[in-house]
Amino acid sequence: MKAILKHTATRLTLIALASVLVAGCSVTKKHEKDAQIKADKEGLSVVKDSKFDGTFVAPNAQFVQYKKLFVEQLDMTDVKIRKQSNTNFINDTPWELNDNDRRYYQERYTEALMNNLIVDGRYSTAMQAGSDVMTVRAKVLEIAPLGSKDDFKGRPTNVKVYSEGMGTMTLEISLYDSVSGKVLGIITDQRDLGKIWEENNRVTNNIQVRLAFDGWLKKLRSELDRLSK
Repeated sequence: MKAILKHTATRLTLIALASVLVAGCSVTKKHEKDAQIKADKEGLSVVKDSKFDGTFVAPNAQFVQYKKLFVEQLDMTDVKIRKQSNTNFINDTPWELNDNDRRYYQERYTEALMNNLIVDGRYSTAMQAGSDVMTVRAKVLEIAPLGSKDDFKGRPTNVKVYSEGMGTMTLEISLYDSVSGKVLGIITDQRDLGKIWEENNRVTNNIQVRLAFDGWLKKLRSELDRLSK
């Protein structure tokens, strides 16, 4: 990934630390390993050909019985912020989430869930446990941004940053039987926040966050449809 910093007439080309790719080899990332450990502890089995980095479900789970969802608020506590680049921007400070950021992420997650799982009537929302109710719990594990954060702490007002995408974000979704509390599934996935060169600012970052949640919830709908057959 790459990032470019413009400061008046000066242009600096900044290249992120490159990851080593070996042709024909797949690298298991930390979030995949962590999900596998949790899955093994709960006796879950891996789902082959999943559209996510990792999907694990209870062997005897009957997903077809669930018609309603009890949706918990997106968990934004203890989100790891991993700096991807060696940018060393002028006045660069740690990239931090504030309350407005957390609220925006939570709203976009809820919006995406409603649009992809509820609007067409496949599921309805539930306010309490029931035999046909599945609890959905999601947590943002990590955000790995490119460039400094677009706020008064992160960069001077006369600085513009261009990057190839906004970075990456990692999500974990856990599914439970609402009555027994038994874990039905654990899903983990890391997603690029854009892949094209564009100005890295608050507007473009927020757009990519919205697209990421929409992409994840579309995949979740597809996965649940497949598991329900």
